[in-house]
Amino acid sequence: MIARGGDTGAVDGRASPSQAAAVPDMSSSYDAYISSGLYDRRYPRPNKRTLSKSLRCLRNGGRFLDFGAGTGRYTLPLMELTRANGVAYDVCPEARRALAQRLRPFVGDGRLVIQGGDLEALAGTYRRAFDLALLAFGVLGHVAGRSQRMRLLDAVREMTKPDGVLVLGVPNAKRRLRAEQRSTASLVGNGKLEPGDVLYTRGRCADEIQMFYHLFSPAEARRDLAAAGFRIESMEPESLLPESTVVGNRWLGRLDDLACRLAPASIGYGFLIVGRPVAANAR
Repeated sequence: MIARGGDTGAVDGRASPSQAAAVPDMSSSYDAYISSGLYDRRYPRPNKRTLSKSLRCLRNGGRFLDFGAGTGRYTLPLMELTRANGVAYDVCPEARRALAQRLRPFVGDGRLVIQGGDLEALAGTYRRAFDLALLAFGVLGHVAGRSQRMRLLDAVREMTKPDGVLVLGVPNAKRRLRAEQRSTASLVGNGKLEPGDVLYTRGRCADEIQMFYHLFSPAEARRDLAAAGFRIESMEPESLLPESTVVGNRWLGRLDDLACRLAPASIGYGFLIVGRPVAANAR
C-alpha cells in the first residue's frame, strides 16, 4: 500500500515509521465509510465541474483511469456518456464490491475493468495507456507522506499517454478542516505528521471513523506536479461551497459552478487542476 491512511485514495504502500503510529489505515476506514452508507449519502453524484473537464478529454472515446474510484460516482457517468473504455481502481475491497455491482453491465461487455492491489503492477500493465487519468476530490490527499504521494503521481504519469490529461482535485488548506488542523498541530510539531497533514473523523459516537488528509496550498500542488513531470494547464476552484453541498443539491451545484468561473483558485474548497505529462527530454 502507498499510504496508511473523495472517493478513496489510499494505495497499498508505506507510511514512514514515525507516521505509521499516527495515521489510520485508510483502506479500513473507507471500507467502514462505504459499508455504512454514509459515503454515498454525502456524495450522491459527481461534481459538475470535475465531470465536465473529464468528459472533454473523452469526446472521441479513448481510455480513462478513475483512480480511487470509490463507489463509481465518476466512473458511471464516464461510461454512460462516452464511448470510452475504463479502468476503475480502488484499494478498498468494499469499494470494489460496490463498483462491481453498480457497473456490472460495463464490466460484462468488456468496456470496464475494476482493479485493486499493487501500484507498480498497475503501472506496468497500463503504461502510457490512458487518455484521461482522474484523481477526483482529494484522492491524492488521502495518501500519507509526500514521498508516497510523489510515487503515486509518478506512476500516474507513466500510465498517461504523452498527449493525455490528468484531472486532479486536492483540498485547500485555507478552507478545509481548520479546527482539526489546530488539534493535530502538535503531531506535526513532533514529526509524527508532516506539515499539511490532518486527522479528522466521519460518523458519530460508536460509529466514528478515523480519517487522514493532506491539505494543499496552490504552491505545494504546483511544486509536486512539476516534480512528478506534469505541466499545469489550469488550476481553478473545485467548488466554493463544501463538496457535499454542491453534489447533494443540484440547484446549489449549478450556482456554485457559475461562481467558480469568476473566482480565483485560492478561495476554492479544493483546487481543480488540469495537467499534461512533460516529455522526459523537456524536464
